[in-house]
Amino acid sequence: MLNTAMRFMSECDQVGLKYRDSRDLEDGGSLVVCGVNGKNNARYDVLFLFDKDGHSVSARIFGLLTFPEDKWAPMLDAVNDLNATYRWLKFYVKDDKVNAQSDAIINDDTSGKICVELLLRTMRLVDEVYPRFMHVLWA
Repeated sequence: MLNTAMRFMSECDQVGLKYRDSRDLEDGGSLVVCGVNGKNNARYDVLFLFDKDGHSVSARIFGLLTFPEDKWAPMLDAVNDLNATYRWLKFYVKDDKVNAQSDAIINDDTSGKICVELLLRTMRLVDEVYPRFMHVLWA
């Protein structure tokens, strides 16, 4: 397990955030998964993918929500509006799912605090925008 990933897990322990499924990846990187229960009944996983060089991390949410084909255009409009409004987390549509991503530059000394901050920002933003996605689904 990379030092950057271990420092993130240590920081999560210190602030009371839960993680699971931490492991090394075939490419030499490390993975740490944080399960989140959002305010709006959203349940999702935030995957932290630590690059093997120890200098960057990608936070990804795959399948934040699934939508029917007839909602493709309105969902794409919503995603574009959100990306123009918010920083730190970018949303995108792939197939019939809304996904989210962000990236950060880190090192051994900063990875713990930066990744916890990234997780908290991600949770806050998803909680804030999730009702917009639900509006698109049910409108």
